[in-house]
Amino acid sequence: MIILHWADATAKKIIKKREKQNPKKYLVSSGITPSGHIHIGNARETLTADGIYKGLLKNGVDAELIFIADNYDPLRKVYPFLPPEYEKYVGMPLSEIPCPEGCCDSYADHFLNPFMNSLDDLGINLTLYKADENYKQGLYNDAIITALNDRDKIKGVLDKYRKEPLPEDWYPLNIICENCGKLSTTKVINYNSNESTVDYECQCGHKNTVKPFDGRGKLPWRVDWPARWKIFDVVAEPMGKDHGASGGSYDTGIKISQMVYKYGAPEKIIYEWIQLKVGDKALPMSSSSGVVFAVKDWVNICHPEVLRFLLLRSKPSKHIDFNLKTLPNIVDDYDELEAKYFELKDKEGNEEELNENEKDKIRLYELCTPNIPNKLPLNIPYKFCVIVSQIAYNPEKETIDMDKVIDILKRNNYEHAELLKYEENKEDYNKLETRLYCAMNWALEYGEKLTLIDSNTAKENYNELSQKQKEWIKLFSENLKNIGNNEEKYNASSIHELIYDSAKEIDLEPKEAFSASYKILLGKNYGPKLGSFLSSLDKDFVIERYTVSHFHSLS
Repeated sequence: MIILHWADATAKKIIKKREKQNPKKYLVSSGITPSGHIHIGNARETLTADGIYKGLLKNGVDAELIFIADNYDPLRKVYPFLPPEYEKYVGMPLSEIPCPEGCCDSYADHFLNPFMNSLDDLGINLTLYKADENYKQGLYNDAIITALNDRDKIKGVLDKYRKEPLPEDWYPLNIICENCGKLSTTKVINYNSNESTVDYECQCGHKNTVKPFDGRGKLPWRVDWPARWKIFDVVAEPMGKDHGASGGSYDTGIKISQMVYKYGAPEKIIYEWIQLKVGDKALPMSSSSGVVFAVKDWVNICHPEVLRFLLLRSKPSKHIDFNLKTLPNIVDDYDELEAKYFELKDKEGNEEELNENEKDKIRLYELCTPNIPNKLPLNIPYKFCVIVSQIAYNPEKETIDMDKVIDILKRNNYEHAELLKYEENKEDYNKLETRLYCAMNWALEYGEKLTLIDSNTAKENYNELSQKQKEWIKLFSENLKNIGNNEEKYNASSIHELIYDSAKEIDLEPKEAFSASYKILLGKNYGPKLGSFLSSLDKDFVIERYTVSHFHSLS
């Protein structure tokens, strides 16, 4: 049995269902209502769509990925992140509301633009459509007429899933009031099919007869969605589990699409929520509730391909609990996948040498990594970068000293560290520099700031140690001085061995030696991998800190 990555399997399923129709292009759609901060939970939809799009291309068909911003939806309420004066805009289309910070053309663009820029970072190439432009350009005109003419059919579909039926005078259209500019406060009271006009009234008291075209009217969501399937010829569109639930907007959409718009609905692809771990709780991300981690903030703490990895390694139907504190582990998993990819690529020419699990790893890496390097990059572990970045940071220049970084790497037995300086290794150098800044940002915001305690605090902590621990510090200090005069010997491996050998010599448990070290360096019982940590710090500082006479001389 051949096991395919879920994106390729979904693509094959779509092709098989549509092949009789012989579509010229397989169009995959995604979208969002930009009513607030767009978070990585929203990005799951777009990345799911991108995965399917890439799966279609891999299967040899012409495909396109589009993104529809529902910026013509009304503002539902004054969200916690908005000033109280935005109450006056409730009910108006998002595209027609001023930007909250005055930096963009509209409220919608204020939240949409950072997200679209983030998609570029994520390597997602798509065509952007804005709902307000779609309506104003007349793309929905025919769909509006069809909906008004078939309102009884639409009402019948919607009523099947409602506790209370819609009013008999209900129309599948909302008009934008020319007096107050609101969409959600108007009601169509009559439709003249001969003149293609509607009579409407607004809660503000305004009444008028208008042609509901070119942006004057908008279809409600449960009608708008199937209308756009027909307009754009959509074959696949991921949806959140709320839309895909029984009686949700997909269930009504598929019936309206078939009965009213005479179009076969796209493949049903439901994705689960991403829950953000906050303390002991995992909460669904929601802009309105303030539980968010914006996509634009991801690139400040990690490479974009790692986010793709986080979201594409699991089937869309599997929920994801995301804990910012465990980000280094996710990066480790991605680095492991990358190393495996380059190992397996050497065997790929002989398909018989690869099992299905190995083929899946290759495909997952390809889907996660838009720009695949020619060779395995020099990946310095993210956890180590957290430490190195803080040690090498120059607060006066507000930059990470890359020369100092390379010296630290050499002392940590990274044989190729010196080569990073040369032109032919610029990609590795740039990737490392990016990772260092990301790791530092993560540490300061979500991890733990590396702070060396002062000498007086170190003395206080030293006095609290056991006699055996003090004896070890003395012995370790003497041995450290011996190798300190030899640059080749003063490295992470040698220091690591020295820690264990010195502890063994006086019959001290290694964990007691570690604990003593962390107490006089960081003021805690834990810390980074000690050998690497000590080799990364200034040698003179380390030797001085472990010198017993120094502790006795402090006042």
